[in-house]
Amino acid sequence: MDNPLVTVCVVSYNALAFIQETLESIKGQTYKEIELIIADDASSDGTVEFCQKWIATNKMRFVDAKLITSEKNTGVTANCNRGLEVSHGKWWKVIGSDDILTVDCIESFVEYVKTRPEI
Repeated sequence: MDNPLVTVCVVSYNALAFIQETLESIKGQTYKEIELIIADDASSDGTVEFCQKWIATNKMRFVDAKLITSEKNTGVTANCNRGLEVSHGKWWKVIGSDDILTVDCIESFVEYVKTRPEI
C-alpha cells in the first residue's frame, strides 16, 4: 500500500462557471496516483464539452481520467454512484464541481491512513 490508487470523483451539474478551478486543484495534487472521474448529471451549460477538452489536454497527469454522463438529471446520489461504479481506486474522494482541494489534500489523506492500519 505504498501508493494506492485514489479515485477522485467530481460530481457536476451545470458547473461551467466553476469546474475548471476544481479540476486544476485535482491536477495540482502532490500525490500522483490519482484516477479522475467526472460524473456529469445532464448539464446543459457546456460543462460536458469543457470537460471533454480539459481531459484531452490533461489526461497524462492521471493514472486514468474519464467523463461519464447521464442523459437525464438523476440527482447527487445517483451521480456519485455512477462514478463509484467505474472507479478502480483503493480509496475514493468525492468533490463537488464548485469545490477545490488543497494542494496536499490527497497525500495527507493517504498518509493518515498509512499510519492507522486499523482503518
